[in-house]
Amino acid sequence: MALAYDFLFFCSTLVFFISHSEAKTSFKPKALVVPVTKDSSTLQYLTQIQQRTPLVPVKLTLDLGGGFLWVNCEQGFVSSSYKPARCGSAQCKISGSESCVESCLSKGPGCNNNTCTHFPGNTVSHVSTFGELATDVVSIQSTDGSKPGQVVPVPNIIFACGATFF
Repeated sequence: MALAYDFLFFCSTLVFFISHSEAKTSFKPKALVVPVTKDSSTLQYLTQIQQRTPLVPVKLTLDLGGGFLWVNCEQGFVSSSYKPARCGSAQCKISGSESCVESCLSKGPGCNNNTCTHFPGNTVSHVSTFGELATDVVSIQSTDGSKPGQVVPVPNIIFACGATFF
C-alpha cells in the first residue's frame, strides 16, 4: 500500500510541475516516458533523464518504496539551477523530513548549511545513505501514446542529493 501511495505522490508532484510549466508553452504532452531498468546486483530500479543547467544525462535510482528520486552528488555535480531545500521550507515539510543539517564541512551539492535532509535507501537490501533535499530542472521525453514527442522541461523537481551506496 505504501508503495502505491509513494508512487502516486511522485506522479502527482510531476504532473503539478508540468502543469505549471505548460502555462509558459503551447505544447501540452499527453504523457511522459522514462526508461526503467532493474540492476541485478542491487535490485534497484534505475532510469536516466536530463537534469541540471546546462542539461546533462543523469542516472537516477527510482525508489519505489519511497517518495524520492536520488542522485549521486559525490562526483562532479554542477548546476546553476540547483537549489537546496532549506530547513522549514515547503519542500522540507512535503518530504516529511524532520532532520536538518546545521553546518557542513565541505559546501556544495549534497552538503549545504541549514538544509533539509533525507536518507534514501535500498528497500530491498535495507542499505541507506545520507542526502540533502534539493530541487533542480529535469527534461523528460513526452509521448502522444504511440510515438515519442518533444522533450519537456520540468522545473523544481524534488530529489535527494546523496552519496553512492557502499
